[in-house]
Amino acid sequence: MITLAEKDKLDEVLEYFRLKSSELKMAASETLEDEIKELQDVLKFAQKRIDAATGETKDKIQQVIDFTQQKIDELTVQADLGTSQARDVAVSLADEMDELIDDLQRSDLTKKAGDVAKSVGNLLGTIGKRVGKGASDLSKTISIRAELSKLNNRRKDLITQIGESVYKGLHVSGSLVVTDDLVKLAKEVESVENDINNKKAELAKVGKEENLSDEQISKIIEDVDKE
Repeated sequence: MITLAEKDKLDEVLEYFRLKSSELKMAASETLEDEIKELQDVLKFAQKRIDAATGETKDKIQQVIDFTQQKIDELTVQADLGTSQARDVAVSLADEMDELIDDLQRSDLTKKAGDVAKSVGNLLGTIGKRVGKGASDLSKTISIRAELSKLNNRRKDLITQIGESVYKGLHVSGSLVVTDDLVKLAKEVESVENDINNKKAELAKVGKEENLSDEQISKIIEDVDKE
């Protein structure tokens, strides 16, 4: 079983991998050169993060590296394909990437992260194309967006715990009893909400640095809040 700390490392690689898959599906390349470059970006990204990983997480990131290197080799051999054939290869490659991501997300701890990663890939992939930037140019935005999503999920979990605690108190005593645990949960919600506001401010700052418009940044934040 992958620990939460290790899951964070895997999430980051799979989010990046998913975004590259999304870019391949939207691209209309006449040759396979762009696809090879996208895969080389994935390879560099994963190689930088595998050193800090251990156990199952390291094995899963290694699978991404092995798959990516294999596809680079295959596309290099097919580099002289015509436009229509190159397009078909790119779409097929993106589908294979999605299948690998699904396989790597089968554990309970990573399943939910996979849904978030898919959303990130679709949204930021579209934004990247709109502003003429690739996934590597939006890497900081992707990372902060993922952190914001986790904070929002943490807030929802705490609110659920508060609701369950209140319900149990009412069910047992017939009245609301403010326990120490309930106060502690409420204070933790307040702390997480402060973290969320700070993270949104950070995302806005980094988004500007990566040449995103106010509208695009607001869309990213809105998307996270709706998850």
